Amino acid sequence: MRCTSFLRFSAALSVLALACGAHAQSFKLQLPLESDPDVVLQEVVVDAKQTRVTLLVKNGTNEAFEACAQPTGSPDAFTLKDLGSGTVLQQQSISGLTLCNVKMDVVKPGRSKFLKITFPPLPAAATRLQLGEASCQPRPDSDMEFWCFKNIVLPAR
Repeated sequence: MRCTSFLRFSAALSVLALACGAHAQSFKLQLPLESDPDVVLQEVVVDAKQTRVTLLVKNGTNEAFEACAQPTGSPDAFTLKDLGSGTVLQQQSISGLTLCNVKMDVVKPGRSKFLKITFPPLPAAATRLQLGEASCQPRPDSDMEFWCFKNIVLPAR
């Protein structure tokens, strides 16, 4: 009976070790956008299935402003680029702001909104990233302000 209990205990520990090895890694960055410190890259969460990015869009001014999210599949949607390998990941989903093809959200003074963007999983060795709308290459004929975080550094994973 002791041998059977020990085997069950060992099997349970093995399953727990496998589950812990596959957990998500969270990188809390608090990185403000170079061109607008009210847009902050708060967190990058990486796991085996996906990469999730959270942006905080806050209004530190005295006037309301409009903001929206580019829909998935749009050429202006977010991309996440591994600067080491050159791999570019396309936005899979986005939430938190109304889609630009629907309407603009109004962000009132002193208020903030979260933007959550999901991408495929990052390459295992990725530590330097670029996150931006329109692949950080906005069209010169556009009146939209595109966000681009040019040099995101993740601690070694």
